[in-house]
Amino acid sequence: MGELRPLDQAPAPAAAPAPAATVPSAPLQTGDRLIAVTAAAGYAIGQAAWLERPEPPRAEASDGAAAERARFAQGRAALAADLDGRAQAQEGSEQAGILIAHRQLLDDEDILDAVDDGIARGESASQAWHAVMQARAAALRAAPDPHIAQRADDFVDLEWQLQWHLAGQTPPPVALPDAAIVIARDLVPSQVAALSAGQVAGLVTAQGGPTSHVAIIAASKGIPALVAAGPRVLSIAPGTPLLLDATGGMLTVDPDATTWAAAQVEADRRAARKAAAQAAAGEEGRTRDGLRIEVCANLGKRSEAAPAVASGAEGCGLLRTEFLFLDRASAPSEDEQAEDYTAIAQALDGRPLIIRLLDIGGDKPAPYLPIPAEENPALGLRGIRVGLAQREMLVPQLRAVLRAGAHGPVKVMAPMIARVDELRSVRAALTAEAASLGLPMVPLGVMVETPAAAVMADALAAECDFLSIGTNDLTQYALAMDRGNPAVAGSIDGLDPAVLRLIGLCCEGAESHGKWVGVCGGLASDPLAVPILIGLGVTELSAAPAMVPEIKALVRALSSQDCRALALEVLQVSTAAQVRVLATQMIEGVGR
Repeated sequence: MGELRPLDQAPAPAAAPAPAATVPSAPLQTGDRLIAVTAAAGYAIGQAAWLERPEPPRAEASDGAAAERARFAQGRAALAADLDGRAQAQEGSEQAGILIAHRQLLDDEDILDAVDDGIARGESASQAWHAVMQARAAALRAAPDPHIAQRADDFVDLEWQLQWHLAGQTPPPVALPDAAIVIARDLVPSQVAALSAGQVAGLVTAQGGPTSHVAIIAASKGIPALVAAGPRVLSIAPGTPLLLDATGGMLTVDPDATTWAAAQVEADRRAARKAAAQAAAGEEGRTRDGLRIEVCANLGKRSEAAPAVASGAEGCGLLRTEFLFLDRASAPSEDEQAEDYTAIAQALDGRPLIIRLLDIGGDKPAPYLPIPAEENPALGLRGIRVGLAQREMLVPQLRAVLRAGAHGPVKVMAPMIARVDELRSVRAALTAEAASLGLPMVPLGVMVETPAAAVMADALAAECDFLSIGTNDLTQYALAMDRGNPAVAGSIDGLDPAVLRLIGLCCEGAESHGKWVGVCGGLASDPLAVPILIGLGVTELSAAPAMVPEIKALVRALSSQDCRALALEVLQVSTAAQVRVLATQMIEGVGR
């Protein structure tokens, strides 16, 4: 099967692929602005273009179990070869890692056994494959943790790809218009992987989430993207002029001539600023009055380390180790983890590496990790609570981190800490394993994601080496809004004064014990948040790799004194909108 390409662009609104019954009764009008969730930061102007996932033919009748098993084996082998070839061609990229994960799912014995059972019951290979993969996708969607729920797309995508092979066909090849801003109900990873920044200006989906593979691929390709825009976005007709400010989480529909002209100027200005920032990416992160601000990158796997360094990252402020644990039938061994962490430390070439301990939970996110069903897993066994409850998961990871510490400045960070006794338990386990291995301790930090941790920062700082704020979870817990729920996701804003006050408390508590505070959540990649965070006392920012050059350039243009004044000012207002106005005014006054 060749690479997926989108369907032909319909020339008129009537040809839009969304059925009439699904279009909202109050469609977006000229000049309307729609708030959505940033999946990949950026700015673009262009025209709306629908992207649909064409349905492959699915055989409804069985030709007999033997024939269906042979057909399934042939189709599966063809898709496996296709995935292997694409992964090899894109080695080291985000897409390659996702293709490899899909390839592993294709070999999952539980899935294969379930398909064989369906064929034995008289289903066609197509029917059996569809039923098994849809059931697994539905189970993941039911998980309260958005990180887990968004993995359902991978099962939908793999099901779709294999169906084309079972039918002996390929998806219809088509093209998008120039400067297309793709509108879709939702997308699967292979659709986005087949696009390029030169082919599309941006992406907007009604559904989806900011941590899905679709979002990750879009960010890696530099394609601005918004997700969870809600059903109203489906009322936008093909060809409608659009202004996409993915960094600000806003889509403007059919702006007037003055706004459109200003947007074109802004797009050119941002492109020039981005080029200048990249050219100076190797310079140190330091404000113009000398305050050192480390600008690091958030990483998910070893293939991302070298590109991040090339973009100017001064280290890794957050290594998400979940990618080692998901999409597989058994947990990674201590040796496998140590090898991976060591390779990343070596790729960073002496720059600091902060490894976050396993941060999963929810409704059985991994087949080898037994977690009883919970009424509300988002407030249950997740983050460090999983590790403390499942020591067979925690101990090998701690040992692997300690072993990697012999190859660079490695630190370890505990996620979802809410109480001091949780920190003490982690430190005791880390100390014991260091003694067992005969290796020196590595610095231990706390990831501040709960309001409890923020207000208890002074007590935590007394017993840890650093604090790093995960602003995504801190925001949803502080505001009691699920960032994976489209009904409320558009109202979530990390620049809400309530969140900023919690960050301020965290910095004050850390300062009382001489400990530093970083931010590794989404706010570290938001230019409007940067001066506020610096003013509140944050001295390390760990951003999305693509945003590192721009964040460093902004830091060098700022005065720490002005940042402190802005922080004091925004803590006195009552809405995120007011905060954004004040931050915008300051940044516009900074020569960059």
